Amino acid sequence: MEIRGLSALVTGASGFIGGRLAERLAVEEGVRVRAMVRNPKKAERLRRLQLEIVQADLLDLSSLRKAIDGCDLVFHCAALVRETGDRNEFYRTNVQGTENILKVSSDTRVKRFIHFSSVAVYGMNPPERTDENTPYQPCGNLYCDTKIASEKAVWTAYQDTKLPVVIIRPVNVYGPYSSAWTIRPIKLINSGQMILINGGTGINNYVYIDNLLDATLAATKRHESVGQVYLISDGAPVTWKEFFGYHAQMAGKPNIRSVPQWLAKVIAFGMEISSTFTGRPPKLTREAIQFLTCQARFGIEKAVRELGYQPRFSLEEGMKLTEQWLREAGYLPKV
Repeated sequence: MEIRGLSALVTGASGFIGGRLAERLAVEEGVRVRAMVRNPKKAERLRRLQLEIVQADLLDLSSLRKAIDGCDLVFHCAALVRETGDRNEFYRTNVQGTENILKVSSDTRVKRFIHFSSVAVYGMNPPERTDENTPYQPCGNLYCDTKIASEKAVWTAYQDTKLPVVIIRPVNVYGPYSSAWTIRPIKLINSGQMILINGGTGINNYVYIDNLLDATLAATKRHESVGQVYLISDGAPVTWKEFFGYHAQMAGKPNIRSVPQWLAKVIAFGMEISSTFTGRPPKLTREAIQFLTCQARFGIEKAVRELGYQPRFSLEEGMKLTEQWLREAGYLPKV
């Protein structure tokens, strides 16, 4: 399907993935972009682009109908992404919000609905060799379990209303504007709070933002992708020590402390208890430790085979571009 000249709604456009996707659609793909945000004050990044910024809420059907009016494509990037939080808030945003945008998309008969999911649907400790056929792994984590529920809503819409859907399941996405895998590590390293667990020997499956969007756009344009799910990574997992080592080199602090897993769990337990009194989320949780010590690798053979996906940026190239942005944005001193 040729998307040039079509109109697209991007939900969560003030976020990391949605913002870069809106930019690429408008600048490189010739798509008329409607960037949906809840808070226009957080959309400064988008104002320099030739696109329309619309204020709407996933929980407000009337605002969604106005936002989607006339759109051919919907890219659903909006989600609540946190390690902890309120159960009802997670459900409302990630599940009910997805159900609402699916309903409006079905009613208006959009040509393609691209849902950004996550490998979180495989839980915090996925099997060693995970791919699109690996079953969901509910684990009690609010983010993981609501991402599973939101995927199920997408499949229901596909079966019941014939909405042409594609699901994208990225691994850990890094690059300019990434909070979790770019800004946060730099802040922790700069403040001396970053620690590795068991020497950072856990496996990190990562993807550079533009590699992810290359695969997404390929799936959007391919008719045979309708009704399919694609797991997207850079295809070359590394240890956390190597991944965070890039950040440490950028910051000029190459030596990151390490603690054994048992001690990390004790520290995390203390932080979790403290957070119940302070109301602030813990900086480290026992679930995060499980995630950071996991040895699972994710397979991308389906995306390679069906989408012709080949990661365009290596880890070294992606980190160089990320460092350049970190310096321009003031998170690191300019050279």
